[in-house]
Amino acid sequence: MKLKILLIACLIANISQVYSDPKIMKQMKKMDSDKSGSITFEEFNSSSIARFKLMDSNGDGNISQEEFLIPSKDRFEKMDLNSDGVLKRKEIRNALKQNRKGRKNKQKKEPKPFIKH
Repeated sequence: MKLKILLIACLIANISQVYSDPKIMKQMKKMDSDKSGSITFEEFNSSSIARFKLMDSNGDGNISQEEFLIPSKDRFEKMDLNSDGVLKRKEIRNALKQNRKGRKNKQKKEPKPFIKH
């Protein structure tokens, strides 16, 4: 009985964590085109089709390895500050630092809760 309660508590904690993730919630709101609060098969499918079309840069109906890797290539080029085709530790550290700054700026700063015992 105790194990069953523990498993249910863990499941509830994991579900609440997923639904409270702002990135996931933002993506769900984008996909919910009729603003019903749920994503229908058609909404999910149209979102997938839109992503596929975005990746299929030459419009041939197929995603080649090159097309699939374009986002990674673009990310690499942004990180390679001196354009020598190699990422050095300093360049990676700078990119990570910029990424953290960008995330901090996007997040709203909420006051820490005050708990008095």
